[in-house]
Amino acid sequence: MRIMKNNEIPFFLGYVEQAIGGGQDPLNPSISISRNGSLAKWRGKLNFLDLRVNDPGLKKNAAAFEQILQKAESLSIKTIITLPEYSPVYFDLPPEPKVDESTRPPRPAPRGTVKNTHLTHFKPAYLALPSAIQGHPSYYNLSVEECLPVIELAARHSIKDVIVPVSEPGVFLDPQAEVRFKKALKELYAAAASSSISLHLRNGGISLSVFRKLAREFGCKLAYDVGIAHLEGDNIVDTYQKLDDVISIISLHQVLPGLDKFGARREAMERALKEYIAARNEYRQSVEDKDDNYSAKCLKRFNFALKDYQEASRNTYLNLGLYQSGDLNLVPLLKEIRSSIEAGAEKYVLLAMVPNTRNNDFILQKLAPENFSGAF
Repeated sequence: MRIMKNNEIPFFLGYVEQAIGGGQDPLNPSISISRNGSLAKWRGKLNFLDLRVNDPGLKKNAAAFEQILQKAESLSIKTIITLPEYSPVYFDLPPEPKVDESTRPPRPAPRGTVKNTHLTHFKPAYLALPSAIQGHPSYYNLSVEECLPVIELAARHSIKDVIVPVSEPGVFLDPQAEVRFKKALKELYAAAASSSISLHLRNGGISLSVFRKLAREFGCKLAYDVGIAHLEGDNIVDTYQKLDDVISIISLHQVLPGLDKFGARREAMERALKEYIAARNEYRQSVEDKDDNYSAKCLKRFNFALKDYQEASRNTYLNLGLYQSGDLNLVPLLKEIRSSIEAGAEKYVLLAMVPNTRNNDFILQKLAPENFSGAF
């Protein structure tokens, strides 16, 4: 056990980055550091980053991920990598509607605002889709071959922890999917072990009995997402106590009750995307037909369809801040985590929410020892 100084934080506190490469965050509002300032701005307020590489095979945005890893290294911020959980699909944005010159020009965007260059729709991507969703066009069947370049990226940057999302929350692996997932995990384990990388299976769609079997065979750990666990009906304190020795990454966020909201949001986004594509096609045709009046009407509809998609994508029930109203009482779990830390365990506490220093202060208050005299 390493002896901590009084001004040294005895655990790792981190945030999420999942807007790199795809240009947009799969969640709205964004929980990514890059959409809420910059790594340099947050230096001193976090000491690790969960970089979610939503680019299967690193086919589109490899350079962007290399850049963020180099930036984190230069700021002495440790990085954990999460394998792809989404496959981005890109769509052109509509031209902005013409503004009457007699009207007041719109206010400029706030300084530091990142302007989107396209609409990105994220298809959920998993290594072994359960039978209920296998072959469904709304999902992407992720292959091991598309994960290996991400493992190689981690190895090049001496990253030692990789998170493996298993399934969509509430959509559990059935026996056939379990067989496929085990086969995929075996290949990933071989690649990771050769670079001394530990794999952490993220809960959500995996029962604890299945996790235990895989942990015994491959030595993998559990990246425990507390919000997802609560929505799936898990007793989070009991599970943490039983699996304390294999849980080093804990993802915290507040949630509203109702697992059905997860699927409802995805379905609303898919409906809005269909309307968006229809409006885009109608606008393109009007331009080809050189019908200016009709084209102007189509352009308005195109822009309204974009706003409808953005509204459908709003996440109002998951990844909420610790001070927002929700269904979770995190204090009992935080007491257990603090006990683990005081016993010498290494814990990574991930704040999977919009970055806010109030959340940092709350976690420090609950987890730092009484004699902690430093500032984060």
